[in-house]
Amino acid sequence: MIFEYRRPEVEQALTAARDLKSLEAALQRTASLAADLENPAIRGHQMFSPGLDAAIPDIARRLSLDDVPLVKSNDSACIIVTRVFDVGGHSKVAADIARLIGVERSVMIQTDVNNELEQEHLLKLRRAPVAQRLRAEMFLAARSLSGKILELYNILAAVRPTRIFLLSHHFDMVAPIALWPFRSVVEYLHHADHLPTLGATLAWSAHVDLTWRCHRACQEAGLNTFYAGMTVTAPSAPGTAPAAVKQEGRLRLATCGHVHKYRGVGASKHRWADFAVAALRRPDTELIHFGYADEALQEEIRRSLREAGIDPAAYVFAGATPGLAADLRAYEVDAYLCSYPESGGKTNLEAMSVGLTPIVPLDPDAPPLIRFDFPLDTWIEVASPDELPRAIAEAQERRAAMGAGVNPVDGEIRRFQAYVAAAPELAPPQLGG
Repeated sequence: MIFEYRRPEVEQALTAARDLKSLEAALQRTASLAADLENPAIRGHQMFSPGLDAAIPDIARRLSLDDVPLVKSNDSACIIVTRVFDVGGHSKVAADIARLIGVERSVMIQTDVNNELEQEHLLKLRRAPVAQRLRAEMFLAARSLSGKILELYNILAAVRPTRIFLLSHHFDMVAPIALWPFRSVVEYLHHADHLPTLGATLAWSAHVDLTWRCHRACQEAGLNTFYAGMTVTAPSAPGTAPAAVKQEGRLRLATCGHVHKYRGVGASKHRWADFAVAALRRPDTELIHFGYADEALQEEIRRSLREAGIDPAAYVFAGATPGLAADLRAYEVDAYLCSYPESGGKTNLEAMSVGLTPIVPLDPDAPPLIRFDFPLDTWIEVASPDELPRAIAEAQERRAAMGAGVNPVDGEIRRFQAYVAAAPELAPPQLGG
């Protein structure tokens, strides 16, 4: 299979386990594969894990998890995740699903495979604003991975949700094993678009791709996939950060992403700091950075700006934002510059939703799965920092030309909304296998 990830020794351990002790050891070995996600030979090159996936139905049978055929509808939805966070595209997709289904019909379960959550976390959720509260939010209490599988299966067997959205992390074996008996209503949301992730090759009731690059790769691999894209909450109000006053004639750029998207060197030996310097060489320009940036990244950027004779104050670290689209409007951003060496997905869509044309740095020699792609020509690709002045000018021209016209990405945003609303129309499942 194209873009294949194999770990034969772990696959064999999963297959050979015939008691809970050996199974737990094999599951723990699978979880430890997360270290491979930083391997440059894997990151951006490998996506599918057919050998590990093959063990999932077999383990469910060995644990006597009987099939539970259900009829799909939006009457009672369950969102299964490994962890959710206050920021990040993956967590926002889960929140979008609950919002579109209706929070009163939605339950979220975190498998918490690393045992990071405490009961105080549930109290924090219960004290959140009522508008954000689901019918129930929980995490699995069992400490062992095998215990979590049995716990999750029993919860679902009791609740019998009519639609299950699976958004687990890369090597979370708990979720796909426990969910396999409910596959008649399980939809696999493929969000790990440039890294190996469990379950992508299995016959769930639907395989739903959230990014265009991922969808094209899944099609090339011969999988039966459905492209849903992502959506954006209408930016009717600014985020938590107060908008800075914009000086007349000042060009304001923005970028957004977690620190890991800006760390390291790209295939062309450029760093994010190189793009920041190129963007800020134009006088009267500032760059607003939304998202978590640790002290090491901040110092690297400031040092590079000082060495280039640019005032580091032109690069503003604004911190995390709960709603990028709203803050792009509130800050009156003129052009959006995507993260590098790894691009964003949902952040680019957020920028497009407010009429900005994202400028996306992409190395010609970057790993194939790293490269951002989108079904519409609503973004600008650059291969080096030298191309930024031309790209920024083009992005501004496109924004001015669109004016008050219809935003071409509105249809993409509605695509995801229609997908969530149309559960009964998705293809019926096959319970064999």
